[in-house]
Amino acid sequence: MADRATQIVNFYETTLTSLLASAGTSCTVAAAPTTNGSTVITASNGDENTWFYLVVDPDNSGTREVIVVKTSSSTTFSLLGRDIENRYSGSPPDHQANTTVRMAVLQQHIGDQNDRVATNITSLTTAITNFNTNSAAAITTHNTNSSAAITTFNTNGTAAISGITGSSANAMMAGAANGAGMTIDNSTDYVLLYDNNTTTAKRVTLSQLNVGASIGLVLALGS
Repeated sequence: MADRATQIVNFYETTLTSLLASAGTSCTVAAAPTTNGSTVITASNGDENTWFYLVVDPDNSGTREVIVVKTSSSTTFSLLGRDIENRYSGSPPDHQANTTVRMAVLQQHIGDQNDRVATNITSLTTAITNFNTNSAAAITTHNTNSSAAITTFNTNGTAAISGITGSSANAMMAGAANGAGMTIDNSTDYVLLYDNNTTTAKRVTLSQLNVGASIGLVLALGS
């Protein structure tokens, strides 16, 4: 069979309106196949998923024939695939007008569906394999890049910390804005001081200084 979702509807039965000769590849029928008794199904030769199987003369074991309809428009069927079972070695019998045509669940339907499932399982298996392979590679790359990034961060962080010296503190103070017009709030304002004992810059809130020292410090900084 083939990987295709051939169509099937319930309770479809009709008759030929004219002769379907042994070599014929088209026919007309009295009623079109429908879903829910109203919507006509259509077969398109460009899309195998729309094809449908029919049994011509299903109640006569000597002349019954399974066909596949590849193109249809209402009650006109064309591009017929004849003798699908190869019951007649490719030379099926003539079918006269008024011969019964019936849609039934056939081995061909099941074969198509089985092929479709098998193909999808194969595709899914391949997809899972590819996903696992690609995920493993992605995790390895992530770990490698993350390790490198952490190393770079630590290196740069260490360098940045080492760069905080007395001279950098002096440069920071030298670049500070003029505090003229500033209203001093002992609880929140602060100054930067250089601690020569530890050779580090320190932040000291004005509340840590007594009032006299604060005024003296401000005057000293302003001079």
